[in-house]
Amino acid sequence: MLQRYRPKRGSTPGVLPPSRISLFSLILLCPFPVPAQQAVEGGFNQSTMTGDWGRARTTLQDKGINIRAHFTTESAGNPLGGNYQTGRYTQQIDFGADFDLNRLMRMPDAKIQVTLTDRVGRSLSADALGNQFAVQELYGAGQNFRLAEMNYQQDLLKQKVTIQLGWSPIGDNFAGLPGFCNFQNGVICGHANAMTVNSGAHNFPTAEWGARIQVRPRPDFYVATGIYQVNPNQGDADAGFNLSFRSTGAFVPIELGWSPGRGSGELPGDYKIGGYYNSSKTPDVLKDVNGFSAALTGEPFEQHGGRWGGYIMADHMVFREQSSAMRGLTLGFMAAMGDPDTAKYRYFWVAGGHYQGTFARRDNDVVSFMVAYARTNSRLTRYQQDLDTVVPGAVGIQTYESIAEIDYGVQLTPWLKIRPNLQYVFNPGGTGKIRNAFVMGLYMQLTL
Repeated sequence: MLQRYRPKRGSTPGVLPPSRISLFSLILLCPFPVPAQQAVEGGFNQSTMTGDWGRARTTLQDKGINIRAHFTTESAGNPLGGNYQTGRYTQQIDFGADFDLNRLMRMPDAKIQVTLTDRVGRSLSADALGNQFAVQELYGAGQNFRLAEMNYQQDLLKQKVTIQLGWSPIGDNFAGLPGFCNFQNGVICGHANAMTVNSGAHNFPTAEWGARIQVRPRPDFYVATGIYQVNPNQGDADAGFNLSFRSTGAFVPIELGWSPGRGSGELPGDYKIGGYYNSSKTPDVLKDVNGFSAALTGEPFEQHGGRWGGYIMADHMVFREQSSAMRGLTLGFMAAMGDPDTAKYRYFWVAGGHYQGTFARRDNDVVSFMVAYARTNSRLTRYQQDLDTVVPGAVGIQTYESIAEIDYGVQLTPWLKIRPNLQYVFNPGGTGKIRNAFVMGLYMQLTL
C-alpha cells in the first residue's frame, strides 16, 4: 500500500533533495539517440555494460550458469495538477542466475532460477498526486532488499508439459502481456494492477510459495493452472526474506492461451483468457454481519469464504514494414472484472499498443501508448456515501480513475535503454477532489 507523505517541518514541497537532484540530472544528461553505426564505432556494441569479465562470464555460461543483472531508475515530476508540484526518484537493482541442470548435473530440460532485488526511492503518487496507480511502477512491494524468485522448472514430454515449483511471483506466470511492459505507470506492466488489488495475488518482486503446471498440446496453444499460498504480509518492508509457509488460504489461477503466427511468417499475436479463485476470508465492501450497510451500523463487515475474478487480453501485430520483420505496429487490450462482493474495482480495461522501429537504423526503438480505466465497485462507493452521511467529510467518495501515457523507448546501446514518457492522470484518487495531473517521467535501464 502506498503511504501518504507529509513534508518534514522546514522542508519545501516541490524541491528535490540534493542527492536526488544530482541523480535526476545525471539521467537527463544521457546522450541523445545516436545511429547504430556510431554506437558500434564507439565500442558500445557489447550485450552487457560490464562485458565478459575476461571470458569468465562465457565460461560460466558454458558450464550452465547464466548470470544476469540490471540497474533501473524511474524519475517523475508533475508540473501541473495533484496536491502540489514536485519530483521524485526511485530505483531498483536486480541480479540473479539461471542454472542449467542438464549441463551442471545431467538433468535434461531442468533449471533453477534465482533473483534478488533491492528497491529504494520515493513515490510521486504517494507524496504529491494522491492517485491510486503509481506513476513509477518500480515503487512498492516493499522498498527493500528481497528474494524475488527461487524456483525449479522442469520440461517434460518434449516440452509439452512444464512444471514449476518454488518461490515465484504469481504475476510472472499468469495474466501477462509482455508488450504492455513499455510503460512507467503501475496501472499496467504485462498484467493490470487493478486485478492484483482485487485478487490478493502479488507481482514481481513479491513472491509466494507455489506450483504451476502448463500443458502445451501444440506449439501455439496452452492451458496453465497452479496453486499458491496467500501471504498478506509479503509486500511489507520487513518481509524481504520471510519465506514462511504462513498463509490465509490458497490462490488458484487458470489460463488458456493462443499464439497465432509465431514462426510462420504471419503477423504474430497473443490471446489469453483466465480466471482465479482466492480461498482466503475476505470482507464485504458494503454489508455488515447482519446484511445492512456497515457504514450506518458500525457493525463488523460480513466475511466471505473467498473471492474470484476473470480476465481477457490480447495483442496482435497489425502492420509490418517490408524492410524488417521487427518493425511494425502491434495493438492490444485487456479487460477484467472482480467479485462484486469484495473487489475494490468492479471492472477495468486497458487499450494501447506500440510501434517498433521509428527512424532509419532505429529498429529497436519503440513508441508506446495506452489508456487505462478502473471503475470503483459501486457497492464500495455506496459504503463511502453512507459513511459520509454519518461523519461528513470522513472519506472521499470514489468512482473511477483513468490514466493515459505515451513513451519513446530509445535503445542507445544493447545494454542501455532510456524511455522518456508523458502521463496524464484523470480524477486522481477517484474522488474528484484532486486536480487532474500532468506527469513527465524518465525510465532508464542498464543491463549489467
